[in-house]
Amino acid sequence: MKTIFTAILAAIGLGGCQPSGGAQDKSQFVFVKIPEQIMPIEGGEKYEDLLDAVLKKAGVGEVSGGGSQMSAPDSEGRRTIEWIAIDVDLLNFENGMPILKRELLHLGASAETILEYTRDGKKVEEKLQ
Repeated sequence: MKTIFTAILAAIGLGGCQPSGGAQDKSQFVFVKIPEQIMPIEGGEKYEDLLDAVLKKAGVGEVSGGGSQMSAPDSEGRRTIEWIAIDVDLLNFENGMPILKRELLHLGASAETILEYTRDGKKVEEKLQ
């Protein structure tokens, strides 16, 4: 009986219909690299939380993660933070990218901040300004 039902659904074009993955399937990942030497908690408070709220309010994306890059150990074995990173998923690249850039500048990110993403199969790296 299930086979017959499935065949009927497939015949009328409903077989395998599922809710689409929505924006998650279409999101554009943007890796933000800010040349600032602050601790991860500070980075979250200064950038991630506020940026996430603005992107969500505008309906264009969200912050999905973050962290920091440590340097190689110096001669005494000490490491320092070289830059902080923010992972952003933009649901609408064309509308979201200007908002992302504006907010990063508003929050104090350096013009030397790098935005990395892939468009049309090509890796793109651009400075914030």
